[in-house]
Amino acid sequence: MEIKWKTYSHIYHPSGDLTWHLFWGIIVGATLILAILKLNFWLLVISFFALIFFFHPKFYEPKLMEIKMNEEGVFIDKKFYPWKNFHGFEIFDNGLRKFIFLFPNKFSFGLHFPLEEFFVSEEEVKNFIKQFLEEYQGKVPILDKLYRSFYL
Repeated sequence: MEIKWKTYSHIYHPSGDLTWHLFWGIIVGATLILAILKLNFWLLVISFFALIFFFHPKFYEPKLMEIKMNEEGVFIDKKFYPWKNFHGFEIFDNGLRKFIFLFPNKFSFGLHFPLEEFFVSEEEVKNFIKQFLEEYQGKVPILDKLYRSFYL
């Protein structure tokens, strides 16, 4: 059996929003000025990276992803993640979208990706993954939830 769907990596970011640019422009600008006044090289480097990250249009473009699950594991854009690398999963909601979080066996970052309920139901995906992994509730690390609350 195989379950597959397509979804965007994130919801389109408000890159054209004046408030967004004004807010981050003030923050990054103040950090740049502070780095120069305090002669702090590393803060200056970090500020330049923030400038690039918040204002370069490449970071705003959502990427269309193809997600496919079968008995072997998960394929995300043809990159394969076998079930044996994970011990559990959780489906969590950030208010706008649902995500699947896979808990790794070894000490590393978990894998999370959007669940597009237009193509597949949450129950169908949950029942399929339960064949291979244990289901958890409320175990997704706070940093991953925070990341997905900003980077929808």
